[in-house]
Amino acid sequence: MDWSSFPREKTDCILCGSSSKRLLSTQKTWPVVRCTECGLVYLSERPAEKALTDMYSKAYYEDGKVGYTGYLQTFEKYHDIFMNIFSRRHRDLLHHARGRRLLEIGCAYGFLLDYLGQRGWEVQGVEISPLSSEFARNELGLTVHTGSLESADLEEHSFDVILLLDVLEHLHRPYDTLRHIRGLLSPGGILIVQCPWELYHWEEIAEAVFRGKRPGTIEPDSVPAHLYFFQPGTLEAVLNKGGFRIYARQSGNYGSIRRLVRPPEINRGNPIERFGRFIYFRLGLRRFLYYAARLVHLGNGIIRYAVPEEDEQQ
Repeated sequence: MDWSSFPREKTDCILCGSSSKRLLSTQKTWPVVRCTECGLVYLSERPAEKALTDMYSKAYYEDGKVGYTGYLQTFEKYHDIFMNIFSRRHRDLLHHARGRRLLEIGCAYGFLLDYLGQRGWEVQGVEISPLSSEFARNELGLTVHTGSLESADLEEHSFDVILLLDVLEHLHRPYDTLRHIRGLLSPGGILIVQCPWELYHWEEIAEAVFRGKRPGTIEPDSVPAHLYFFQPGTLEAVLNKGGFRIYARQSGNYGSIRRLVRPPEINRGNPIERFGRFIYFRLGLRRFLYYAARLVHLGNGIIRYAVPEEDEQQ
């Protein structure tokens, strides 16, 4: 797929509305900018929303250029690792949720929903991709709506938990989605959001420095599918603007599967970068730093638990 060929639209900062921005880099012909007013990093030109169905086609789950490399095959090959990830998610849900009616927005092939459904959760999903949502229905027997959240026929106040995992950064109209979520949550219901911390995470700042670049100028993940590249502050500001109050924070680490599918390159870049990569990857420094980062909430995965502002949950 030619990821530069989609029809485009220009946009200003969704957080503060400013058109003032600084170009960080251009990736696959898409400009990555940082708002000079609030610091949000985003694509100032992005694929038009009408192109979404084409974007999340088989190529997104197969070719590895923007999305995944062999999504189904990877799940089967590393099944045990996925089960460990799902088990941690399940433990967190049991700690936070007051009920077991759960909706996952952007559920892909439905593997997490299937895991939770087998453990007593009443699950439904929404997925923009016809390919993966059809698999979830036909192969796993799940209730999954194909399309946007707004087009799904879902009853108001009918979910105790709504998952928005690695989805918010894809949304053209995040505030419309957040408003709709508020209407779907039951009294005391919670929203769980997970996003990658990109470009200005300590790991990517270090990578930029070793490569002789300014922080924020290396290639972020999944351009042009990712429209925003959040930091903790900008993610929380978007959720606050969308009518949610953060009541709990977690930090996670991405990459346990990706490092197996595509092992990190050691002999790449200038001599200083190669030396740094050898120490970081081969001598185990990365594993130690990832462990420490989770303890101090500096992992490269940002996880936030939120409730509608009018909710009195603490």
